[in-house]
Amino acid sequence: MVVDLSNIKSHPDRNLISSTSEQGHTESVVDNVKTLTSSKWAELIAIFHDLGKVNPNFQEKLFGECEEYSNHAYLSAYAFYCAFCSVGKNLQALTKHLGHSNISSNDIIASVVSIAKHHGNLPDFSPEDKTGGGASILSQQEIKKMYEFLQSNMKNLPIDEFAKNYFEIEPFQEKMIEEKVRKKFCEEFKFCVKHNNCPLDFFLHLQFSFACLLLADKTDAAQYDKFISTSKSNVEKFCGHFSKDLSDYLAKLNQETELNRLRTEIRETALANIIAGLNQGQRVFELTSSTGSGKTLMLLALALEIIKREGAFRIIYALPFLSITEQVEVEVQRIFKSCSQLIQRIDSKSQDTRYETLQEELDKNPSKEKYKEIEQVEFQEKTFSYPFIITTFVRFFETLLSNTNSELLKLPNFSNSIFLIDEIQALPPRLYGFFIAYLNAFCSKFNSYAIISTATQPNFTLPEKPSVKSFFPQYIKPHSLLPLSFFKHHLFSRYSIDNRTSESWSMEFLKEQILHENQSVLVVLNTIDDTKELYRLLSDDFDKHELLLLNTHLTPRHRRLKIYLAKRRLREGKKIILISTQLIEAGVDIDFPVLYRDLATISSIIQSAGRCNRNGTLNQNGKVVLFNLCSKNGQSRAELIYRGRDKEFLKFTKTILTEDFYQENELIDVQKDFFDKILFKLDWGIHSQENPAVEFDFLNDIKDCQFDKIGKFQLIDKQFYGEEKTYYIGKKGNEFDNLLFFKKELTMLLKNEVDPDIIRHHKRKIETQLRKMSQDIIQVRLKKNHHQPILANNEDYYGLFSLNPQSYSFARGIDLKGEECLI
Repeated sequence: MVVDLSNIKSHPDRNLISSTSEQGHTESVVDNVKTLTSSKWAELIAIFHDLGKVNPNFQEKLFGECEEYSNHAYLSAYAFYCAFCSVGKNLQALTKHLGHSNISSNDIIASVVSIAKHHGNLPDFSPEDKTGGGASILSQQEIKKMYEFLQSNMKNLPIDEFAKNYFEIEPFQEKMIEEKVRKKFCEEFKFCVKHNNCPLDFFLHLQFSFACLLLADKTDAAQYDKFISTSKSNVEKFCGHFSKDLSDYLAKLNQETELNRLRTEIRETALANIIAGLNQGQRVFELTSSTGSGKTLMLLALALEIIKREGAFRIIYALPFLSITEQVEVEVQRIFKSCSQLIQRIDSKSQDTRYETLQEELDKNPSKEKYKEIEQVEFQEKTFSYPFIITTFVRFFETLLSNTNSELLKLPNFSNSIFLIDEIQALPPRLYGFFIAYLNAFCSKFNSYAIISTATQPNFTLPEKPSVKSFFPQYIKPHSLLPLSFFKHHLFSRYSIDNRTSESWSMEFLKEQILHENQSVLVVLNTIDDTKELYRLLSDDFDKHELLLLNTHLTPRHRRLKIYLAKRRLREGKKIILISTQLIEAGVDIDFPVLYRDLATISSIIQSAGRCNRNGTLNQNGKVVLFNLCSKNGQSRAELIYRGRDKEFLKFTKTILTEDFYQENELIDVQKDFFDKILFKLDWGIHSQENPAVEFDFLNDIKDCQFDKIGKFQLIDKQFYGEEKTYYIGKKGNEFDNLLFFKKELTMLLKNEVDPDIIRHHKRKIETQLRKMSQDIIQVRLKKNHHQPILANNEDYYGLFSLNPQSYSFARGIDLKGEECLI
């Protein structure tokens, strides 16, 4: 049949293919994909992804309702399959396009699934048979509907004509209704693990190609002209400012102190070593350096060296905790003042000033242009399209393993990037080695670099198992940037550890030890309940200025204020007792003369100890007391945290800590023993989580291309410590009242079916309101022995409640014991 393809639409205001007057959607998506990746497979699925929109029913649906079969994704995928699997001669066109003839059935399956699912998520390629009728990658119900449609509508579809715009191939359209082709598509469309000779490469390539299609498609559909090219030019612009801004900042640093001179020496040594590593073709680097050695500046200087040598790269700075992302953002913005608009922190509490300004303008003067502009700013954040991004481990590592449409939009911008990953030991111990090996493969394949920073010394060697070695055949251990001799420097012998873990301490005994100290003391305990109990016991012995409690039952605003108050008293030489959970361990630049630490793993102990005599200003070593806090029944409190499989880590720590006293510079050997035990005695690349309940064996799951299963991975197990509740703490309820008002407004807008742009704007206004309130929102896990706190009222915003002031105080945080707790 002859059909004028130029009249076929991909969207109401967009042609499917190019005409003499304008570029079509298909060509634009292909161009976008080619900008994002050199993969010819990705280009191929981009060509076919919307072919099914030639369906007349889809065309009718674009401009109204249509009750007939109007889907397009499965039709596009089936057309691809028939084009290259039902007509043997067409394989020549495929091999010509790809530039090689090494095409497997798994490659065809990957392409078909990518096209069929480009409006959804990547599925498991080895699905579980839950019905007994046989498991399949694609929906058999959807395939059946498509077959029924094709049987009576094939003559009305210009499928061959579409394909001939891009390939010189034999007609294949009639094959789409042949019974043997249909049967083959249903029965033989099975992923073969045995034929997957390079499973990690296959997994990475498929996931990345799919992600590039998603970003390319959504960018063009939204008509964000030059969005991808502008993102790249902004990276070059930022890198152009990088060198001068960082050099100017470093030049202003005080070099008069011995510690700062040592920091400079360490930084220069690391720079010399990264040059050597780059010359050897290394992609991943290890920066193991003592706490207080200036790692943030070092990481930035190392990134600059890569940029000088290799050209412009996006920078993604990943950190384990929200509190640290805020601190790093402040420091980075202070350094790069000339291009601060190109830097964006992206996490659950971050705010974008440009976005908020546009939102205010839109409220005053609504217009299509403003709606589009604000959507583009939002899309820039969702896709990690800023030149310099500061984010959390959750966002970073979960994106690397994701299968979901929304998360994978970020992944194309992980290529041509420099990853600055700080505090790597905060990852689950069984996974940090796997993630380093995975990153090594990702960086090699997608032209990226990673610098892994830690104050401990994880072992990045692969286990001596054939299954692991064959899975990561190209693995190269991260190139070390610093010799361990710096750990032995006298400036990094800042504290001594008094190891008293062989004793069982009660809370009352701990109280007495603290009362005997005549200096300021930081106490780090394993549970929130323990910190609250110790605070209660000491409250009669200190006034409110001398005793502070710090845990996640306090709002982020109050936690930050308490750290400020503690630091101020330390500067003024006034005594302060700070009782904290391990949230004080990483990224908090605070310096106590005395630290008491409940038993934990080696890495946590060392991170906590890094808050003792941090700047080396004491006339003598700082004092760290390591103890084993026990309940009245004699149970170690540490075992409440390190339980299940994690008991092994506590066991390793107890086995390794054999001496009664340690100097800081003796701990590097202790750390090495700990991480060696993790590598050689524990399962590697194994992870368990409770919500959703999944047992991961990442090597086997990746071999089987279990995208949906792997995509369920969560870095933080939400069900491990009880039922999670979210509360807003505010002296005034105006902000929460505004949120409830916005919710009611949105409900009315949805009922009245108003312009989708208005609804999207209103949803974004709610999201902005939530971020504005984020410093006064806490998430708590209610256990069986906890009381429900008193609420301001019973109305909630989708699980977020406003707390009555009686249930919260600045001193103690949220009250879950049923005690009076006035703000």
